[in-house]
Amino acid sequence: MTKKELRAIMKQKLNALPKKQFAEEGALAAKRLVDTLLWKNYKRVLIYLSMPDEIDTSKLLDLAFAAGKSVYSPKVETATTMRFFRVTRDESSWVNGAFDIREPAGREDDVFKPEEGSALVISPGLAFDRSGNRMGRGKGFYDRFYEKLFAASPESACCAFCLACQIVDEVPIEQFDRKVNAICTKDEFFTIDSF
Repeated sequence: MTKKELRAIMKQKLNALPKKQFAEEGALAAKRLVDTLLWKNYKRVLIYLSMPDEIDTSKLLDLAFAAGKSVYSPKVETATTMRFFRVTRDESSWVNGAFDIREPAGREDDVFKPEEGSALVISPGLAFDRSGNRMGRGKGFYDRFYEKLFAASPESACCAFCLACQIVDEVPIEQFDRKVNAICTKDEFFTIDSF
């Protein structure tokens, strides 16, 4: 199966789910993730803000703030560029951005710098497999970000945060694709052997 075919299947599957399932699974997965050593080992966490057809990350964001983590969220700046900025609970630090989702206001003083230490990236995607392969939406934002992050901070880690139905038998991969180090759903958390 090609990436294009799998993307079409996954989008259809996600669009057919009841809207409340995204929030319910997000809350359960968040509780599962914050009890792991992976979560506890990182002071800086990068958390994406979910689109309507993604597992809801709002509970995870709340738990990160409550735990005193330094929290960063992505801001799409051009057709090929995305940076992460420090965020707080203060609504004034947010704006309505690309893809009609909330994103950081983007103050330069708040930009995430990989060279300042390791971070745990909560990774979005359309599909994941048990080998850690990830298929995004095809824009390459996270693949380009991961390349820079791990070059500057190899001790960082990525954890897929997804609905249970997004784990598939096999994700087609290409040379530039980076595996995630762990996967968390409402039902399970597991690390990948290579991590």
